[in-house]
Amino acid sequence: MEQDNNSSQTEPQEVFTPIPQARGASGGVRWLGLGWDLIKERFWMWIGVIIIYFIVSLIISTILGFIPLIGPIISPFVTTVLAAGVVAIAHQQYETQRIDVDTLFFGFYNKRYLSLMGAYGISFLILLAGIILAILVSSAAMMDIIYAINSDYPEEIIAEMMVDNSSGFTLFFIIIAIFGALSTAAYWFVPALVLVNGYKALPAVKASLAAVKINLSGGFFFFILLFFILAISVIPFGLGLLITIPLSYTAMYGSYRDIFYHHNIGNQGNNGGIGGNGTISLNKTAESNIGKLVS
Repeated sequence: MEQDNNSSQTEPQEVFTPIPQARGASGGVRWLGLGWDLIKERFWMWIGVIIIYFIVSLIISTILGFIPLIGPIISPFVTTVLAAGVVAIAHQQYETQRIDVDTLFFGFYNKRYLSLMGAYGISFLILLAGIILAILVSSAAMMDIIYAINSDYPEEIIAEMMVDNSSGFTLFFIIIAIFGALSTAAYWFVPALVLVNGYKALPAVKASLAAVKINLSGGFFFFILLFFILAISVIPFGLGLLITIPLSYTAMYGSYRDIFYHHNIGNQGNNGGIGGNGTISLNKTAESNIGKLVS
């Protein structure tokens, strides 16, 4: 028994590192596997969480929709904070094997919603810049087609003009795809870095981009596999989405856990941001200061 106790004290403990680690192409499969492990351990709880998430998101969007001009702009920023709460639930389950549904609202009552909204705003501006650039680059081709349609040109001529300007349209979609990928990369790890490790908006975006940069192959396979899983889940009347949508969140958390944590041998406390009572407690000085290391 004494030997067992000693060995338990030297079990590997996962320790957060502000320097992201490269995990290779196999990382994409591993992240999905970790996400599925979390789902199957609390299967019905996760279905309940995602239903509550959608209902609350719908209520928020509906209420803000009544506010002219400002409401539709604010709505995605507010629901983004709610979505980050799903990642916080994944972290809570990973650390304590428990799920508290009120953790879904953690981003609101821990005063880190400004960092989440700020990071989301940065990722949105990246996408917006791409859209503007794509329009400017392909504006000549688009104007020709719009002019031809408004001038009632024969369909044959319009079709021929579209073929002649196909390179412009192709460039348009390529630019949108590139900036869309950059926008996704900028926000990928933000929810966990902000809620779990106390990062501010800009350091979180920088860390997220750095992590994606060194894990391009893993990220590519991850999104390809996730796309096919989501596509298949739609077939049975969309019911599979009740599983695959939470899986997308838990797998994203799995990628964060794999890239930003390493194993440290020794008898160290597991300070991943969960208190001993099973609720998230992210106000520890050490963790709050981690974000400063990449600022």
